Amino acid sequence: MKARHILISTLFLGMTAGAMAQSAPATSTTGTTSNDPFVQKRQADADAKAEYKEQKSAAKADYKADKKEAKQQMKQERKEARAKRNADLANSPAAKTDKTH
Repeated sequence: MKARHILISTLFLGMTAGAMAQSAPATSTTGTTSNDPFVQKRQADADAKAEYKEQKSAAKADYKADKKEAKQQMKQERKEARAKRNADLANSPAAKTDKTH
Protein backbone atom coordinates (compact mmCIF):
# COMPACT_ATOMS: atom_id res chain seq x y z
CA MET A 1 0.00 0.00 0.00
CA LYS A 2 2.82 2.42 0.81
CA ALA A 3 4.48 1.77 -2.53
CA ARG A 4 1.27 2.69 -4.30
CA HIS A 5 0.97 5.99 -2.39
CA ILE A 6 4.57 6.84 -3.18
CA LEU A 7 4.03 6.02 -6.84
CA ILE A 8 0.88 8.17 -7.05
CA SER A 9 2.59 11.08 -5.26
CA THR A 10 5.56 10.88 -7.61
CA LEU A 11 3.24 10.78 -10.62
CA PHE A 12 1.39 13.91 -9.45
CA LEU A 13 4.61 15.75 -8.75
CA GLY A 14 5.88 14.90 -12.21
CA MET A 15 2.69 16.09 -13.84
CA THR A 16 2.71 19.30 -11.81
CA ALA A 17 6.32 20.05 -12.75
CA GLY A 18 5.54 19.45 -16.42
CA ALA A 19 2.49 21.71 -16.29
CA MET A 20 4.46 24.44 -14.53
CA ALA A 21 7.20 24.30 -17.15
CA GLN A 22 4.69 24.63 -19.96
CA SER A 23 2.76 27.52 -18.42
CA ALA A 24 5.76 29.70 -17.60
CA PRO A 25 4.99 33.27 -18.70
CA ALA A 26 6.54 34.27 -21.99
CA THR A 27 8.51 37.48 -21.82
CA SER A 28 8.89 39.79 -24.74
CA THR A 29 9.97 43.36 -25.33
CA THR A 30 6.43 44.59 -24.60
CA GLY A 31 6.10 42.66 -21.33
CA THR A 32 4.33 39.49 -20.39
CA THR A 33 1.29 38.22 -22.20
CA SER A 34 -1.42 36.23 -20.52
CA ASN A 35 -4.69 34.58 -21.40
CA ASP A 36 -6.10 35.48 -18.00
CA PRO A 37 -8.91 38.02 -18.53
CA PHE A 38 -8.14 39.79 -15.25
CA VAL A 39 -4.50 40.26 -16.26
CA GLN A 40 -5.58 41.48 -19.70
CA LYS A 41 -8.02 43.98 -18.14
CA ARG A 42 -5.38 45.21 -15.72
CA GLN A 43 -2.93 45.69 -18.60
CA ALA A 44 -5.55 47.46 -20.73
CA ASP A 45 -6.38 49.76 -17.80
CA ALA A 46 -2.69 50.54 -17.30
CA ASP A 47 -2.27 51.30 -21.01
CA ALA A 48 -5.34 53.55 -21.01
CA LYS A 49 -4.11 55.37 -17.91
CA ALA A 50 -0.69 55.96 -19.49
CA GLU A 51 -2.31 57.28 -22.68
CA TYR A 52 -4.58 59.57 -20.62
CA LYS A 53 -1.61 60.95 -18.70
CA GLU A 54 0.22 61.70 -21.97
CA GLN A 55 -2.81 63.49 -23.40
CA LYS A 56 -3.34 65.39 -20.16
CA SER A 57 0.26 66.57 -19.99
CA ALA A 58 0.17 67.65 -23.65
CA ALA A 59 -3.07 69.57 -23.05
CA LYS A 60 -1.59 71.16 -19.94
CA ALA A 61 1.51 72.25 -21.87
CA ASP A 62 -0.69 73.78 -24.60
CA TYR A 63 -2.76 75.57 -21.96
CA LYS A 64 0.34 76.98 -20.28
CA ALA A 65 1.72 78.21 -23.62
CA ASP A 66 -1.60 79.87 -24.51
CA LYS A 67 -1.83 81.44 -21.06
CA LYS A 68 1.72 82.79 -21.31
CA GLU A 69 1.03 84.27 -24.75
CA ALA A 70 -2.21 85.88 -23.54
CA LYS A 71 -0.43 87.34 -20.52
CA GLN A 72 2.28 88.86 -22.72
CA GLN A 73 -0.36 90.30 -25.05
CA MET A 74 -2.27 91.79 -22.09
CA LYS A 75 0.91 93.39 -20.74
CA GLN A 76 1.66 94.90 -24.16
CA GLU A 77 -1.88 96.29 -24.46
CA ARG A 78 -1.65 97.78 -20.94
CA LYS A 79 1.69 99.36 -21.80
CA GLU A 80 0.26 100.90 -24.99
CA ALA A 81 -2.85 102.13 -23.18
CA ARG A 82 -0.73 103.69 -20.42
CA ALA A 83 1.47 105.45 -22.98
CA LYS A 84 -1.61 106.78 -24.85
CA ARG A 85 -3.21 107.99 -21.62
CA ASN A 86 -0.03 109.76 -20.54
CA ALA A 87 0.31 111.38 -23.97
CA ASP A 88 -3.31 112.56 -23.88
CA LEU A 89 -2.84 113.97 -20.40
CA ALA A 90 0.33 115.78 -21.45
CA ASN A 91 -1.39 117.37 -24.47
CA SER A 92 -4.61 118.41 -22.75
CA PRO A 93 -4.85 121.82 -21.07
CA ALA A 94 -4.88 121.84 -17.34
CA ALA A 95 -8.33 122.25 -15.89
CA LYS A 96 -8.79 125.28 -13.70
CA THR A 97 -9.87 124.50 -10.23
CA ASP A 98 -11.42 126.96 -7.86
CA LYS A 99 -9.78 126.54 -4.49
CA THR A 100 -11.39 129.54 -2.80
CA HIS A 101 -14.07 127.61 -1.01
